[in-house]
Amino acid sequence: MSVGGAFAAEGNETYYPQDFERTLTFEAPLRDYAISGDTYAFAYGTSMRILSTDESGERQLTPYVHTSELSALDYDGEGNLYLKDIMDGTYLYSTPKPAASEEGHDFQKLSRSRIELSDEVFYTLNNEGVLTYWNEGNDTQVGGGFSLMKQYGGAIYAVKDNVPHKITESTSEALNLSYTDYNGAKNIFSGDTKSKLEKVSEVVETAQIKKDAYYTQINAEEIGEKFTPIRTQKTTGNTPCLVLCESGNASIVAIGGDCFVTATENLTERAHCQSNTDGKTYYAIEDVGVYTSPFMSGSTFITTLESGATHDVIVLEKFVHTVLSTEFCKISFKENGETVTGYVAASFLTPYQFSAEDFKPTDSGDKNFDYGTNVTSVVLAVLIVGLVLIAVLYIVMVGFKHDKIKGKKKKRSQPDPDDYDDDD
Repeated sequence: MSVGGAFAAEGNETYYPQDFERTLTFEAPLRDYAISGDTYAFAYGTSMRILSTDESGERQLTPYVHTSELSALDYDGEGNLYLKDIMDGTYLYSTPKPAASEEGHDFQKLSRSRIELSDEVFYTLNNEGVLTYWNEGNDTQVGGGFSLMKQYGGAIYAVKDNVPHKITESTSEALNLSYTDYNGAKNIFSGDTKSKLEKVSEVVETAQIKKDAYYTQINAEEIGEKFTPIRTQKTTGNTPCLVLCESGNASIVAIGGDCFVTATENLTERAHCQSNTDGKTYYAIEDVGVYTSPFMSGSTFITTLESGATHDVIVLEKFVHTVLSTEFCKISFKENGETVTGYVAASFLTPYQFSAEDFKPTDSGDKNFDYGTNVTSVVLAVLIVGLVLIAVLYIVMVGFKHDKIKGKKKKRSQPDPDDYDDDD
């Protein structure tokens, strides 16, 4: 552990490791090794160490301790790993189950001093540890101090300085035994993170986690003495994030709905998140949590804003950014006589209007609204409409009566047959 890490552990201050790269070393001389592609297995004493590449492309170390001292390792053509111990027992290694007893595997013999690649190309290893490359009768020394010469996948390997080397013609190159060890991310003290997350953010800041930097996802629902890690990974490029707070040498950041811790030096320069001022009145359409920052979690929770127009709030600012899980509003409202300021998801708010159930009129924008003036106006409007209807009815009735009288006069103007004498 580094000095900074030790100091942080003693003082419970937050310390995030600068890197997680390690190099495998062996506490005792190698007894044997085996290679399958880019997966290596090494045996010494009762211990075996396996280096392999995981799905994310990072090298991982898998330890294994056998019940007795190991004497030989070997991979077959299908990538199965076999172990042999000094009791002459053969086992097939598997994980997570213990190695199972196996019969019939033919291990490479480490005692041989010659490996042929073809009739004219071969390697020799003498008793003094001198490795020689032979090609069509010409010999070239690879070097001294070698042992445990083996062949895997058409390539030659040999151990020097307790590290296996890959031999290419007359040159040798030590195998890369580096790997990633994330155990350092499992015991990071939270320091004053909890108290800082409980304070309302005056400004909203963003940054980027630099390329090839490590960052660890943590459980933000509850911050204890140590962070609860979920996974640690390395960025493949600059990654935008919301900066929540700093603690020790670390920064707590959020990406969408997830929370992470990383070394502060892994961040680019901070910038204020752009916002739109509002100042209007809103209310929640359903009960919604209010948080100290535009990040919803148990560690940033303040209170619950109840739904309904009787619980109106003032929206101070609106925030939209790719690092936020949704659009957020910074609000201010009264609760039990106290002013509460915090952040809520904008989708839960709607503009404030008077509702009929509150026995208040909808705000039409008339700032000079007066009940008395409006009642008088309504009464006058009703009277005018009534007078118009009466006038129309009167005109209709007069017209109808005039048509009836005219019809009677026309009927009387026709001659009556009794008024004429009968000429017959």
